[in-house]
Amino acid sequence: MVEQNKQVSSGGRISSDERFHYIGFDVFPGKGGDIFKSDSEKANLVEAVLKKRSKGEMLREQCSLLLQRVSGFERTVLAVTSAIILLSLFTPWYSAYNEVVEQPAQTAAMAADQGGSAGEEVITGAVVRKKVHREPASLSGIGSLIAIGSVGGGMFSSGFALILTALVMLVYTLLAIAIPVYVLMALFKKTQENADETALRLKKLLRLGWYPVILFAVALLLSFMGADYGSGVAAGFTSFGSSYGPGVFLGSLSWGMFVALGGFLLLATKGIEI
Repeated sequence: MVEQNKQVSSGGRISSDERFHYIGFDVFPGKGGDIFKSDSEKANLVEAVLKKRSKGEMLREQCSLLLQRVSGFERTVLAVTSAIILLSLFTPWYSAYNEVVEQPAQTAAMAADQGGSAGEEVITGAVVRKKVHREPASLSGIGSLIAIGSVGGGMFSSGFALILTALVMLVYTLLAIAIPVYVLMALFKKTQENADETALRLKKLLRLGWYPVILFAVALLLSFMGADYGSGVAAGFTSFGSSYGPGVFLGSLSWGMFVALGGFLLLATKGIEI
């Protein structure tokens, strides 16, 4: 057990050694040494403190209150992320394919050889397997907005789950345009706000990145409900199968969609840190 410090009489002044024990919580039970290496070092430190107080500066150096809430590097990362989300709109977001069966030139080869002894007939045959190849097709994020008049008709005439999924992904695509644009404007627009007000406004804006993430999760959950296709949808691409489900939903998404999703996650996560 650590020996208890001697009690100081009421109203008395504690000594330097007793203060050292109290501040250190008996971590240094021995006699405390001098904090400064020399008198000149002590004098320089005291002079620096007095000079700082004379200017009205009460905070210590490297105080977290004086650090930038959004550094220049973080601004660059946010700007690049927003630009990538915008550029992803011009990359494939949706993909599908048709399975095309190649018809062989000759499905069976038969030959008869009348030779040798009378009445002898030799028949040979060959079976040719069908060859199937896929013809892929893709649609970009911007292309999906342009093609909503032609593609949307078949989707909105399908089952309830597919209709809701189409609406959810439409909002997702519009947010992929709006959110990056607003973030870029907030990063480079000159305002009369101070650093804290600018950071708080950017924080609220970055939180919007959670909405596309939530919409994507909702669309995935809706796919588990399943739905029947409207007229002509299933015939458009064989990859759609006979009915709509989670396999069709995930299989119809291309890499551009996931690039945008990753960008939204990065923006939203940064909104938590600010």
